[in-house]
Amino acid sequence: MPIGLQIRPVVREDYHDVYRLYRQLVNPIQYSIENDFARIFNNFLNADNQEAFVATVHNRVIGFVTLYYFEVFHHSGQVASIQELIVTEEFRGRGVGQALVGFAKKQTTERHCRGLEVATDLWQGGAKSFYKKCGFQGRTVMIAT
Repeated sequence: MPIGLQIRPVVREDYHDVYRLYRQLVNPIQYSIENDFARIFNNFLNADNQEAFVATVHNRVIGFVTLYYFEVFHHSGQVASIQELIVTEEFRGRGVGQALVGFAKKQTTERHCRGLEVATDLWQGGAKSFYKKCGFQGRTVMIAT
């Protein structure tokens, strides 16, 4: 894990750094509409049912994770979902992603969630093995409790 790694809530000043990371996560056609990204980013700043966090080293944003909270019948309560998780290429393989997932697990515990799901393309072997290392199980939806 990098020395000086910190995880904190996203603030307005993180916009450009998070947008830069987001572009690494999606197809170039999807991020060409920055207005949509800006609208969604701003919603995170004031929402009760979603949160975003950044990982920083020496005040430099090197990763982010988003959490969405919703009520689910089959869990008889609130569940959280990681929808986006990205670490800048330079810091991959150094424990930053696992630290972000660990932080997300802590947040869901504090909010008394009954589980944490991850939305990922499970056909990507790297993503699947990464989330399994973080304690997730399942085929179509990975759950950590």
